[in-house]
Amino acid sequence: MIFVLGATGKVGRHLVPALLDAGATVRALTRDPAKARLDPRAEVVRGDLGTSDLPALLDGADRVFVLTQGHSADREAAVARAAAQTGVTHLVKLSTTGVHFGQKDPITLTHAEAEQAVREAGPAWTILRPGAFMDNRFAWLGSIREENAVYVPETDPPSALVHVRDIAAVATLALTTSGHEGATYELTGGEALTAGQQVAILSEAIGRPLKYVEETESAARDRMIRGYGWPAKAVDGFFALKRESAPHEHVVFDTVERLLGRPPLTFATWARENASAYHHQE
Repeated sequence: MIFVLGATGKVGRHLVPALLDAGATVRALTRDPAKARLDPRAEVVRGDLGTSDLPALLDGADRVFVLTQGHSADREAAVARAAAQTGVTHLVKLSTTGVHFGQKDPITLTHAEAEQAVREAGPAWTILRPGAFMDNRFAWLGSIREENAVYVPETDPPSALVHVRDIAAVATLALTTSGHEGATYELTGGEALTAGQQVAILSEAIGRPLKYVEETESAARDRMIRGYGWPAKAVDGFFALKRESAPHEHVVFDTVERLLGRPPLTFATWARENASAYHHQE
């Protein structure tokens, strides 16, 4: 049985049905099963990693997908230790390419610490290190709906964005087939696109022109805090991550194609799949 943490998140919502389609038995953890809307074929359990009895939650599982809300190294380490106690044989940890590149921002350092805990816990392990998600472009929803415009910090680098469905497919492979023990996989899309190229692709998918506006980091910070309501600490973390990742976001890894036997999903595919979300809301 496979125990999935982060089952309602960006990757988890694709991972759970993919595992079930592969014939696996899945137990999915959520704080609120009534709101989770998880695949009915999964065993859904209520729990919180900060307060729940981890060995009881993990009882009967032989593989675990490790991802915590907020990427807590302490909680992921606790999961790894509990997994070792309860007889889990394989941990698959979702991390970030920042660890590969030695980035020093807080998010990457937390993942690096959690990776080490997973490696040292005892069970076999596989580390997945995706780059920036295509889903991050949902941050443009408000300005596209309201102004047909996209505002991008002028320092935004070209990025080999990865589709979350590709991440879920690789995770499914690692959790349901042998040969991935002790492996670390960097995951990106197949090409690095500038923000301007992404906007052009999204504009075509939506079917209307979009204005592309580059702005200073100061203006972008103000937009996130005042316009989007982001906490200042979250904005600081975002820009710390971007400064560290900027030199590396263009790097393309061939891991998805090598493992799945097909090219990575494109940003154009993602844009077509999600075009309706960007339509004006009545």
